[in-house]
Amino acid sequence: MKKFQFLTSKLVSLIKAKIILSGVKTYGTLAEFGLGALLKDLLPASQFVENAKIKDDTSETVEFAIKLQDVLLPIDSHWPVEKYKAIDEAYNANNKEAQAEARKDLAAAFKLKAKTVNSKYIAPPKSTDFAIVYVPTEGLFSELSSYRDPKTKELLLQELRTKYKVTVSGPNTLSALLQSYHLGFQTLKVQQHATQIYSDLRNISSRFEKHFDGIKDLRKKLEQAMSATDGFGRDARSIMNTLGNIKDPEQVTDSLKENPEKIKVLK
Repeated sequence: MKKFQFLTSKLVSLIKAKIILSGVKTYGTLAEFGLGALLKDLLPASQFVENAKIKDDTSETVEFAIKLQDVLLPIDSHWPVEKYKAIDEAYNANNKEAQAEARKDLAAAFKLKAKTVNSKYIAPPKSTDFAIVYVPTEGLFSELSSYRDPKTKELLLQELRTKYKVTVSGPNTLSALLQSYHLGFQTLKVQQHATQIYSDLRNISSRFEKHFDGIKDLRKKLEQAMSATDGFGRDARSIMNTLGNIKDPEQVTDSLKENPEKIKVLK
């Protein structure tokens, strides 16, 4: 029974593979499957989203989005296999003109893809201000890496990064690329926190300066109040003494003889 289930499973897998490889359009599906399998090997399920919707005003979804802190990094696959095969066929036929034209067509296909990714899936602050286009074979990645514009001599990958903010990655480079982005965002987070801490400390320092200035003012006013209180106390004692003397006129006369200034408090 187990052997039968195993054979059935293998048969289903072969049928699926035949369906996937049956047409040009399905090569893109295979590339997407490959990207999904690679991401599952590289990342836990909680760190990426499949068929992620980046923009709220459209129904378009990117194949995958990597979670980098609070933003999403769009990543889409692309495999124009017929254009890539045309390069190989021209090379085997030793036709340099056809080879140059085929390479130009492949570069144009990726420029169009990068432009599409830029317009549909790059939407800060929900997403990063850049995206990744994944190619499923190292041979295709090598071809794209070496291609230069015949007129400007600019590398294709550099042009895609500069003009469309899209980075092309092959299977071997995707892991390193994601790790570098993750580390970069971690560093940025630390820097942001350090900046916030510095700002808070500076604010606290300023508040302490104002606080101590307030204490100085309060102490000065308290000293003035204590001085005034002491003066009121002295005057009160003098008044009480004078009032006490009024009860005995003879004592008032004697007191005035001794100290005429005491009567001034009654004026």
